[in-house]
Amino acid sequence: MVYKILFLSFFCSTIICSCINAQMDTKREYELMWQDDFNGNTIDTCSWSFMKRIPYNCGRYWSDHAKLYRVSGGKLRIFARRNNGIAPNDTAQYLTGGLTTQNKRYVGYGKIEVRVRVKGAQGTWPAIWTLREDGKNDTRKKGYAELDIMEYVNRNKFAYQTIHTYYTLQQGSKGHQIKADINYGKWNVYAVEILPDCIIYSVNGHDTCVYTKDSLSEAEGQWPFGIDMYLMMDMQVGGSWVGHVDPKSFPAYMDIDWVRMYKWKDSNSDNVLK
Repeated sequence: MVYKILFLSFFCSTIICSCINAQMDTKREYELMWQDDFNGNTIDTCSWSFMKRIPYNCGRYWSDHAKLYRVSGGKLRIFARRNNGIAPNDTAQYLTGGLTTQNKRYVGYGKIEVRVRVKGAQGTWPAIWTLREDGKNDTRKKGYAELDIMEYVNRNKFAYQTIHTYYTLQQGSKGHQIKADINYGKWNVYAVEILPDCIIYSVNGHDTCVYTKDSLSEAEGQWPFGIDMYLMMDMQVGGSWVGHVDPKSFPAYMDIDWVRMYKWKDSNSDNVLK
């Protein structure tokens, strides 16, 4: 995976726009294939892996340190903390948690939804997002596909939902990012539906954005979807989008009540979700 290319492009898209509205003929019917309710007191490593640190933007503080994760009372909490002695041998100023289902759980045509509550801080950037399971995540190539189900910046009273492809990045992502209303400081259910003719985002059961396949478009990379995509949930600190980081506002965290993955019922593919 070409992280340098991926994250430099991923973080440059901060234009606030509305997505394309469309009439949909596809039936939105799904079969639940996997869920995690975070029962018990440990992370299910059969479904999740810790995200490995990378030297770019959101991933520069990722860590598997135990103090960045808590499973209790049917909830998962992922922290962003100041590294004031938490990991003495780690030179990073901050530490953030991140989990991924890569190589373990993924969706082709289907639906992903996550029930989340965020305690933000100035300079934090929690996210729930997807990338291609096959590792072809080079933003310079027409197969690039990234779905940002939720990005929450600082202490805003809204969340971002964005579609990134080779095509949208070439277009500056205009028309493919939306600010979604949320229940500020409370639980929200964020979802994405991946269908053969459209991508649909929603918050708390209300559609927020529809991005359609343009069957007449000759633009390269306009529709790279239908391939298997894995899920990531992580805390992030710093970067040009969030502005300055205020260490006094830490710790921050993201609570996850549950995660659900569904298979689209009309799909005939055997590898839509595993």
